[in-house]
Order: sequence, then structure tokens, then C-alpha cells
Amino acid sequence: MNSLLALGAKAVTMAVSLVCGVLTTRLILGDAGVEHYALYALLTVLPSMLAFTDLGAGAVIVHGVATSDDPRNDEPLVAQLTSVGRIVIGFAIVLMLVNTVMLVSGGWGLALGEAGSLPSAGLAAWACLTVFCLGIPVGIWVRIMLGLRRNHYVILLQGLISPLTLLGVFLLTRLPEGAGHGFLAVASYGASFIVSAIGLALTWRSTAPLIPRAAAMVPHLRRHPGVRVMDVGWPMLAQLISYPIAVSTQRYVLAQSGDSAQVAEYGVVAQVFLALNGLVLAAGLALWPMYARKRHLGELRRGPAPMAWLFAGSVAVATVLVWLLEDPIFTFITDGQVDVSGFTVLAFGAMVMCVAGVYPLGMFIMDKPGIRFQVVPTLAMALTSFALSLLLAPRLGAAGPPLGNAVALLVCQIVPFAIYIARHRERLTAPQRQEA
Repeated sequence: MNSLLALGAKAVTMAVSLVCGVLTTRLILGDAGVEHYALYALLTVLPSMLAFTDLGAGAVIVHGVATSDDPRNDEPLVAQLTSVGRIVIGFAIVLMLVNTVMLVSGGWGLALGEAGSLPSAGLAAWACLTVFCLGIPVGIWVRIMLGLRRNHYVILLQGLISPLTLLGVFLLTRLPEGAGHGFLAVASYGASFIVSAIGLALTWRSTAPLIPRAAAMVPHLRRHPGVRVMDVGWPMLAQLISYPIAVSTQRYVLAQSGDSAQVAEYGVVAQVFLALNGLVLAAGLALWPMYARKRHLGELRRGPAPMAWLFAGSVAVATVLVWLLEDPIFTFITDGQVDVSGFTVLAFGAMVMCVAGVYPLGMFIMDKPGIRFQVVPTLAMALTSFALSLLLAPRLGAAGPPLGNAVALLVCQIVPFAIYIARHRERLTAPQRQEA
């Protein structure tokens, strides 16, 4: 039921996001040009490259909330939230220091490739990451809501990001003499921060006094030492860094091996397929607390294979539709300013289809042994995907990185996960003992 609610919420917000995304793209291409759109595409992908802001320890919060009978007054959960809070604040401080070094040293200009030569590109990257760092501790609300099996609330709130981004981009493009063109991506970060602040306020209220108690304990290390969370965090961290290595770096690989036109083509097709990918992730993430709760209660009877086939098959159908309507869709999105090849569309479709297939499998094995097992296949997938991106991007352009990722997902995750589930089915469907 929660998975269906999440799927429905994501379908609604995806439609809104696609419309707002198309309008944002047309606005940037029309007012600022392809080069500034390439810069926007590179900067807005940075958060997905830093998806490990809690170092994987957030998984403890999801599991703790999902299995708690009273999250408002659960003492072990308060201690876990305190420990995770310290981790995310520490990560934000370190990241801000790295961000400042990148600005002062000129590292941002080098990392952005051709787009880095635009005026104020480095300063814009610094501003984006500064807003992101401020929002890292605020983002803990997502893990709590996921554990409460209210992922649909998260999705609906995050659906506000695209309209707010469109508003911000519109205001920046109205500044005289193109003064805001280099800072268009800041609108996306500002929108995300506003939504996170709203989400934290709602979560704070619905779980009170959980969050204020943990927040009060965070500064007092000696009085409230916290609890161990990285026994799950380290294996989970391996999974969190896999997406940045495998997918989020793809634009930067293109920026180094190609030109702004290829980055723009990638960004336009990604706008469609990563929205579809978001739909998959929303439904897939909702399976995590559902499987955890059913296993905890001894009610888990069915494996994830039917769900995996349903997810992958749905993406395959959507890919064929986008491929058949490729010309009118992308001509409209880009106003004819960016050429998109059918091969790039199919490559993205293959990548998202493999993601759709692996997600139910991965969520099914999110107990402690399963999380630890996933480390090697997931890291192998990420490194294989990155290597294939480096190899294929110069030869195939925008289609190369997503095609390489699809191959890596199939070989390194889907096959090993399916074998693991078959071998450990008895343990995975047995009632889970309460862990200390």
C-alpha cells in the first residue's frame, strides 16, 4: 500500500516536474544559451554526487523508526538520531572547507571543463555548494519520514522543488545585462533548501519530542556519547557512493572528453529519464521499510522477483514510447537548439530499466547481512560503470556513459543479487530477531 501511495505521489509530482523542467530548460536556452545550460546541468547534478552526506548512518534511522512501536519516545532511537546528527554536521563542515579550497585554487574552473571558462562559473559552484552544506543537517527529515512509511509525503513535498526552481531561474534571467546567467543553478539549491526546511518542520511536529531531544544532545559529546551507528553505516556508505561514481560523474566525464553540445544533449535526455528514474526510486524506496516491517513481524512470504519484473517492464514500455516520439519531445524541450540522437534515448532507457530491476532486489536484502553482502557488488558496479564511461564517452558521446552503466548494473548487481536471494531465501523470509 505504501509503495502504491509513493508511486502515485511520484507520478503526480513527476508530471509537474517534467512541465517545470521543460519550461526551465527553454527559459535557460532562450535567455542564456547552450553554454549556460551546460553549466546549469553540471552544477545541478552535484547533490547526487554527494548523496552520502550521512556516511550511510541514516540507514539506522530508517530501520530504527520502521521497527519502533513508539518513535516519539524511543530512547535508543533518540541516541541513534543524535549520533547521525553529529555525522551530518561534521560532513557539512568538511565539505564547506573543500568547497572554499576549490574556489580559491581555481579547482572549480578545471572540474567544469569548457563550462568552467564562463564568467563567475567557479563562484556559482561555490555558492551552490554553500547552500547545499547549509541544508545537509536539515535533510535528516527524509530518513525519519521514510522509516515512518510516509515516503509519499516526502515525494509530494519535494515536488515543490521544480516549480520553485523555475521561479528562481525566471527571476535570475530578468536581471539586467545577464548578471544572473552564471548563477542559474543556485535557484535549484535554494528551492531544495526551502523544501527541506518545510519538511523538517513537519517531521519535527509529527514526531515530537524526538528531534528536539536529539538536537539538544548533539553538542554535548561527553554527557550524551551516542551509540554505534557505523556498523550499518559503513556498508551502507559503499552503496551511497556507488551512485555518484556510476551516474553523477557521467556529465563530468563528458565535460572533459566532449563539448558543451554533448553535455547539453546528455542533460536534456537525462531530464526525461532521470524523472522516470525518480519514479522507480520512489516506489523502490517504499519497499525498504515495508520489507523490514514484514520481516520484523514474521509476515514476509514473497520474494522480490515479480516486483523487479514489473518495475523493469514498465520502464521498457516508457522507453519505447519516448524513442518513438523522440523528435517532437526533444525539439519542444530544447526549442530545436540541441540535437538528440535515438541511440542516446535507448541507452538511457537501458540504464533506467536496469535500475528498476535491481531496486526491488536490493530493498529485499536490506537486513544487516544483506547490506554487508551488497558492498562488493555495488562498488564493483560503480567502478565498472565509471571505467566504461571513460572508455565509451569519447566514442559514443552522450550515449556512452548510460550504456556503460546499464552493462555494469546487469553484470555486477542484478545477477549477484538474484543468486544471493535464491541461496538465502529462508533467512530473508524468517522473522527477524530484535537487534541490540
